[in-house]
Amino acid sequence: MKRFILLLFAIFPLVGCVNNSNHSQEIVSSETKISQEEKEIDMKLFIDKKELKVEWEENDSVKALKELSLDTLTISMHEYGGFEQTGPIGQSIPSNDSQMNVVPGDIVLYNGNAISVFYRPSSWSYTRLGHILLGEEELNALLNVASVTFVLTGETK
Repeated sequence: MKRFILLLFAIFPLVGCVNNSNHSQEIVSSETKISQEEKEIDMKLFIDKKELKVEWEENDSVKALKELSLDTLTISMHEYGGFEQTGPIGQSIPSNDSQMNVVPGDIVLYNGNAISVFYRPSSWSYTRLGHILLGEEELNALLNVASVTFVLTGETK
């Protein structure tokens, strides 16, 4: 009888540990799912290896770019019209084009599959993506060239 009681005391705490362990794993798993859903993507812009500060819009186009930036999105851009650099994304993303006047530093989506960055004012139908926080002279020096490399990198917060 003593052996039986001792055996119960030896086994009972182990059973409790197993149940607590499973419960803890369920809580951690649940917290992980929530935190992954809530994580935001921090997207950075580099033009010719220079990191630029950007105020990004909050729209479906920018959300799609953030997802693409997790694998690093590199776009070879070329000068167009004496006022912008433009280049293809390589696929279409959501767009909501409307007629707008753009100013130096504006980043827009054109036709749902190309990005344009402006160093002089212009007007056309675009989806606004963001604005580079850089002065006009610096933008002109950076973008008023034959071509640039536009790189978006992203990481989850």
